[in-house]
Amino acid sequence: MSRASDEYFHDNSLDVRIHIDAHLCKPECGNLGTVNQEYNKGVVYLAIYKGPLLAGVFLQNEGYDSENADICNLCESKVQIVRKIGELNNRYCRLCEDYFYLEIVTWTTHSFTIYGNQIVRDKQLSECEKHYQTQEELFL
Repeated sequence: MSRASDEYFHDNSLDVRIHIDAHLCKPECGNLGTVNQEYNKGVVYLAIYKGPLLAGVFLQNEGYDSENADICNLCESKVQIVRKIGELNNRYCRLCEDYFYLEIVTWTTHSFTIYGNQIVRDKQLSECEKHYQTQEELFL
């Protein structure tokens, strides 16, 4: 593993890392009935960020203000915020015929990365960002 990747593993700064934020409340408050099994709480907001920038929202209760995320808009209880920070993963690019590092972030059984401005499922990803073309919607 290169020295650069070692330094990256130890940098938990949200200015450079991919992360997922989940805002959780009572099970009945979950968007579309979504309940996270690990915490046994409803998901009122679930989004992925690249550094400080919002890359995409997976779930959000209608009317929920993620900027003022202290209170659930349905029951007015305090929400629990769970943050999952990305991890580096060593992959082999079959087109470069060389290894590359990929930052992935996992939520429940799904893991993602961000190439450019696109959210990509990493499960079958075997191309570096330079060679990546597109991923069928089926994988997202």
